[in-house]
Amino acid sequence: MSILLDKASTAPTPTTAERDVKLDNNKTRITEWRFAPGAQTGWHRHTHDYVTVQQSGGRLRLENADGTEKFVDYQDGRTVAYQAPIEHNATNVSDVEIRVLEIEFE
Repeated sequence: MSILLDKASTAPTPTTAERDVKLDNNKTRITEWRFAPGAQTGWHRHTHDYVTVQQSGGRLRLENADGTEKFVDYQDGRTVAYQAPIEHNATNVSDVEIRVLEIEFE
């Protein structure tokens, strides 16, 4: 599952994205995320593979632990799979709210 880390972000004024854990057991964690413009997750490490189900438009900037960054353009209904381990911070760099369902699994 993802683990929050204590790292500074390059974002000028960090606002924490809203998260609502819908399910959390020994096999699966399902989290609904809402990012206001400029909001971010904070640095965290994914220790399990996961999928995201995008529920809005918008654009996220992913800052990776190795110093690289990637931009993800959201489209309502798009599903993307990721392989752990991943350590990053996600920031909404668009002017619209981003909504996403994140499903981490063992």
